[in-house]
Amino acid sequence: MKVSFLYGTTFRRLLKYPIKFKKNMGFGGWLKLLPFVPISVLNSVLAIPDYFFKGQRPKQLIFIVGHYRSGTTHLHNLIEAAGDLIAPTTYECAMPAHFLFTNSWLKPIVSLFTPKQRLFDSMKMSVDSPQEDELAMASYCAATPYLSITFPFDDEYFKSCISLTSLPQKDLEDWKAIHSRFVLKLGRKTHGKKGLILKSPAHASRIKMLLELYPDAKFIHIHRDPIPVIKSSLNLYGVWYEMQSFGDVSNLKENKEKTLIETYKTLENGWDNDHTLIPKKNRIEVSFSDLNTNPASTIESIFSHLDITGFSKEKLNTYLNSVKTHIPGSYPELSNDLLKKANHHLEAYILKYGY
Repeated sequence: MKVSFLYGTTFRRLLKYPIKFKKNMGFGGWLKLLPFVPISVLNSVLAIPDYFFKGQRPKQLIFIVGHYRSGTTHLHNLIEAAGDLIAPTTYECAMPAHFLFTNSWLKPIVSLFTPKQRLFDSMKMSVDSPQEDELAMASYCAATPYLSITFPFDDEYFKSCISLTSLPQKDLEDWKAIHSRFVLKLGRKTHGKKGLILKSPAHASRIKMLLELYPDAKFIHIHRDPIPVIKSSLNLYGVWYEMQSFGDVSNLKENKEKTLIETYKTLENGWDNDHTLIPKKNRIEVSFSDLNTNPASTIESIFSHLDITGFSKEKLNTYLNSVKTHIPGSYPELSNDLLKKANHHLEAYILKYGY
């Protein structure tokens, strides 16, 4: 069976999109869905104890935003390693409905089947690696662009899942409730005594809504030369299209370059338009180049500006030593046509950051 976001969903949540797109699913789609039914029923049973765990707000809440492949994961790992913050793990994002109950005993079993490297860039990973909360939203079958491949039936709907601004009100409220509960469950792990560092590129275009939910949240925006970002993102899209799908993804494949550029513009325009809503003391911008060249000083400046306690250069160096053998991937050159489109649609971003 192909990799899927649905292994951690409950039975009720599993049926959300198949029912929404029932006219498009077809017999083959329903047949592919069947193996997930017993897994979802098991997840529903395992989720019962988690309903009785009272959540708790983390001491601080920090969001990392910026387009995919801009260094958000590297930054996430560095900050989690360098301080006294917690990050949601791969297991917690894959099994968001019941991780409080199953962390101690089911996680070791799941780890036996978890890839040791990310499929799209060979970075080391495990069930305990920091992971993005957007994955938890996909596992919950909430509104997220990540499910556009799983249910490739309505491009416009899943495009609206990026910024969430034009979603049906019911789906928006559902997203808010699920994300808030997920944050509270993560905060409970440390009884509110530690901060939480979250990372999702899509959050760059959700600033207003996130500030409504978390008024004191802090934000780190990372930017990078868009050419290597687009090269790497095209590779990422290729991996996504090989995931479990209940429909035909050929149209998504054909339009991947257009989708990528549109998404890039949506995310960065969202940040550009709304970042001033965040108090200056609660936001900072960093470049991938600075992070890559001077990781220690860049991370220390983030901790200082955002008033995050617990920075440890020793812990940071330990992590840096553990990943120094990683070799970045190499990707094909972009066509002249795609370069022109990127320069045109991302002109404001390129000028702003001097790329």
